[in-house]
Amino acid sequence: MKCAVDVGFGFTKAVNEKGKEVIFPSAVAKTFLTDIGLKPTSEYFITYMNQTYAVGKAATHCMITETSFSDDRFVSEFSKLLVLTALMALDSDREIELGLGLPLMLYPKLKEKVRDYFEFAEEIIVDSNNVAHTYHITRCEVFPQGVGALFSIDSNIEKGIYCVLDIGFRTTDVIVVEVNENNINPLLELCFTLDKGMSMAIEKLSIILERKYGVSYDTNLLLDIHERSQISVRGRKINIEEQKKEVFNTIANDIVQSISRKLQRGFDTFDGVFVAGGGAFNIAAVLQKEFENVQVIYNAQFANAKGFLNLLSILDE
Repeated sequence: MKCAVDVGFGFTKAVNEKGKEVIFPSAVAKTFLTDIGLKPTSEYFITYMNQTYAVGKAATHCMITETSFSDDRFVSEFSKLLVLTALMALDSDREIELGLGLPLMLYPKLKEKVRDYFEFAEEIIVDSNNVAHTYHITRCEVFPQGVGALFSIDSNIEKGIYCVLDIGFRTTDVIVVEVNENNINPLLELCFTLDKGMSMAIEKLSIILERKYGVSYDTNLLLDIHERSQISVRGRKINIEEQKKEVFNTIANDIVQSISRKLQRGFDTFDGVFVAGGGAFNIAAVLQKEFENVQVIYNAQFANAKGFLNLLSILDE
């Protein structure tokens, strides 16, 4: 079975060839399950190598949570636990053809290491119902993020020069390509990674909430901020939509200005600008006020994972 997993700094997104999609925070915590007569309903609790872990949202509620931002996270047990949990959540078959991605700035350095780390691995994880899941990764291909997003677009792209903005949690990848007939050629001098992402908005919002209400909400507790319109403060529900809107607009403007300075050319000089990633709609809202050639890729948060999956099939041709 072909599966693709996009291990982001904020969220792990995964898809398989049957069309199933899963998403959960890129968080892991060592834990143990105590029988108090209630089964945990928060996903996911797994056992790997005789150690029990909370993964995803369950990990964000643990006292010590790992949300690694280091370069070596992609060739570590942290990343492997996220990938294996994603395969389990996708109801994957035992034999896996796996597509993974790396931020553009890390791709040349880590591509081979990541492929070697996962390819031909035989792994077993046990879920919270004590059911074992065995996976044999028969093939692993590693792609640059952003490029993956481009290959998630279903419609044909006309000849021209296009900019792809992959707005992630911690970083933003900017990829400029020239499309000519059936070829897509990256213009490497215009491709780069910006060390800014939507986590800046969460960090800023956390500071605002602490100053205004005297409560501490760290990044892990605010990972679901897009879905949340209220927070609890001493038993009261406080609406934070106004603060969210202001903060996300401020950070989106900051990211757009940083991209423009580094590109040293206007977005209106491209035949099209495609925006993907978890922060796609925030960034697109800023760009679309000024430019008409900006388009949010469908299912933007899953664009990289879907593109990796398509690329696995393209490589078979």
